[in-house]
Amino acid sequence: MELTPTLILNLALLIVPPVALVLVFRQWLARHIRWTVALTALWDVLLFWDELFYYESFGLFAVLILVQLAATGAAAFRFYNKQRKD
Repeated sequence: MELTPTLILNLALLIVPPVALVLVFRQWLARHIRWTVALTALWDVLLFWDELFYYESFGLFAVLILVQLAATGAAAFRFYNKQRKD
C-alpha cells in the first residue's frame, strides 16, 4: 500500500483534531472534558460525510471511527477522573 498525499491528509485529520480537543478541554474546560468524544464524532461525520456512505469504505471508516472514539474517550475520562480526585 502506497502512502499518498490524500491518505496522509486523512490520517492527519483523524489524529490532530481529537488530540487538540482533549488538550484544550484539559487546560481550560476540564469539568466538561467528556464532551470531547461527542465533538470528535461530530467532526468525523461532518468531515468524512461522503466516505461514510460509500459502500466500499464504510467498514473501514466505521472501524477507524470506533478506534478513534475509544482512544479519545479513554484519554478524556482519564483526565476527568484524575481531575475529580484532585
